[in-house]
Parts: sequence; C-alpha cells; structure tokens
Amino acid sequence: MEKSIGQVIKEERRSKNIKQVDLAKKAGISNTYLSDIENERTEPSIKTIRNIARALNIDWTQIFLLINYVNSEQEYSKETKK
Repeated sequence: MEKSIGQVIKEERRSKNIKQVDLAKKAGISNTYLSDIENERTEPSIKTIRNIARALNIDWTQIFLLINYVNSEQEYSKETKK
C-alpha cells in the first residue's frame, strides 16, 4: 500500500507528539481540514503542505521524499519476493 501525503503528515505529527488541533492552528488551517488531509478525504495544495511542514519544523520537500522513499521501498520489497 502506498503512503499518502496525509499519512506522512499524520506520522510526522504523532512522532513529534503534537495534537492535531495544535498543528492546525500553527499551520493556519482548521482542525477539520487537517483531519480531512490526514484521513485522505482531501488533497492539500502545495501552499498548505508548506504551511504544515513549517509548523512541523521540517522542509516541505521532505514530505514528498518520505512518500517516494516509502513507495519505492514497497516496490523493491514486491520485486524481491517474486
């Protein structure tokens, strides 16, 4: 299963012990919108991803790198099991 932007954001937030409501406030978005992003009900804009990343104290490109890393690792795992 591929990871989504929302899953990566949720994992980063949880790893830093930040409450969803606190991250949303710091990123300048509503808690409902952040919940929708994390639960894959909506796709955030690049601007929103940047704001969330800034609130998490990570570079916004790291979110995309984490998605690509996880997805390429999963592909590698599938290929080696054949």
